[in-house]
Amino acid sequence: MQSKWVKKYKIPLIIVAVAGLIFMGLGVNYIQRLRNALITSTEDYKTEIIRLERENFRLEKTTQAQRADIIANREYVTDGVSQDYLFEVDPSDLSLNTLALSEKDNAASLRFIISGHLYGSADNEGSITPSSTLIDAIDEINTRNPDLFFTLGDLTYAPSEQSFKELHENFLSKVDAPIFNAPGNHDFYNGREFYEEAFGQSFYYFKYAQTQIIILDTEIGQCAVLGRQKEMLSQALTLALDDNDISSIFIFFHKTLFLEGEPQLISQANAPCTYGTNYSELETELFIPAAQKKPLYLIAGDVGAFGGNLSPFYYKNPDTNLYALALGLGDSPHDLLLQIDILPSSEIDLQIISIGGNEFSEIETYTPEYWTKKND
Repeated sequence: MQSKWVKKYKIPLIIVAVAGLIFMGLGVNYIQRLRNALITSTEDYKTEIIRLERENFRLEKTTQAQRADIIANREYVTDGVSQDYLFEVDPSDLSLNTLALSEKDNAASLRFIISGHLYGSADNEGSITPSSTLIDAIDEINTRNPDLFFTLGDLTYAPSEQSFKELHENFLSKVDAPIFNAPGNHDFYNGREFYEEAFGQSFYYFKYAQTQIIILDTEIGQCAVLGRQKEMLSQALTLALDDNDISSIFIFFHKTLFLEGEPQLISQANAPCTYGTNYSELETELFIPAAQKKPLYLIAGDVGAFGGNLSPFYYKNPDTNLYALALGLGDSPHDLLLQIDILPSSEIDLQIISIGGNEFSEIETYTPEYWTKKND
């Protein structure tokens, strides 16, 4: 698939947009150096961004003014980077393993299997192969005959031609279902363009049988869903609510946005949203109104790297059918997958698939209260 990138920036837009484009793990001097770059063409723009992303500055060294500048410009960056993105896509164009979706009647049963934080343990820095527990579970995955398989970011520790080749050979090509990824911070460590050339745009939506599928990119706006991405999200939800054939909505993303305002829980995730999120805004404006009409599942994957931290996580809003789930791999006995069955009756069944050896209770056990008590 050909890369979709910014075709051409006028100088004022470059200065504003590029100022905020700091990838997770970058920090001191980043904004100033981007502003000082004389970017006069698309090629110059891409080269400068990739060079600075690879330098991997320490995030904690950013000044208060720089942090404020990053936050102020997140929407401009989102819009600039995604200006060529389609909102509604043909999912066959974005399947990581290029498998086409099977035809499904709106009344048919569906099965999704989901995995988060694919590269596994945080100690796997030198590894270019996905979590061993995931590789060992391929036969189990195929035996369950999923219609779709979703990954929730961090496909490899460090993207490269070799790591993506091994990912394809050892996992993607062996799963007998189309695979879709909600990208994480590690997926862009070799530059956004590198990821897009391999897998295409990073946020979008599509309808599949009786479900609306929405993929978000929590990295493009530093954990804030703004600008064109928020517009896409709003459009996808509106269309889903207006479509009588759609019975449920699934939104997949990497960072645990829904933990905003829960510092004890946030501290247990793999990595925090350093610049904050706009989750409360999204919840009030979009998620709760939608969930009052149709079940809405938010599913994140930036957990589990440290031996099952916040994996699995389950929360249901007491007033609506709004659910928040999280799961991720850490190359440990705690590793698991999530199976979601959407039945002809529109009932939704959630099942944990243990792939690390541990036994689990029903997913509804692993509430915020469970994780708070477990780590007191």
